[in-house]
Amino acid sequence: MTTYAALNLAVAEARDGALTLQVVGALDYDTSGHFTAYTSRALADHPGLRVLRLDCAGLSGVDSMGLSTLLGLRRRLDAAGASLHIAERSPRLNRLLTITGTFEYLVGADEAAEAEQESSGAESGAGPGHGSEADSGPGDPRRTRRPQERR
Repeated sequence: MTTYAALNLAVAEARDGALTLQVVGALDYDTSGHFTAYTSRALADHPGLRVLRLDCAGLSGVDSMGLSTLLGLRRRLDAAGASLHIAERSPRLNRLLTITGTFEYLVGADEAAEAEQESSGAESGAGPGHGSEADSGPGDPRRTRRPQERR
């Protein structure tokens, strides 16, 4: 395992054109250079790689530089004809990717749709079919409030 500041990276599994890297710690301004160097070495050490899987179960945080680093990794993999799979994402990471509009690009359209369904069900506190704008009552904070006219 390679350690740099608050980021640990290790090859968890390598077989059949797929490589899994375990990511533990924060991917941020201080650690992004190390992440890029490590992933570059891993790609060079595994020619013919088709899938790079990042196991992010131990990822404690990602800042804007970390996000930029993930986007750069995706571009490098695309150029090499390989794909990126970001696994074991935390709700915080999913939220960051969603807010920044990078979820579908980094994770994929199918998983983006799944995550959207899960988050809408969790936000409403109700099951499927509940919590839509049409179903919300007057006390629902999601409803658009218009300023009242003064007379």
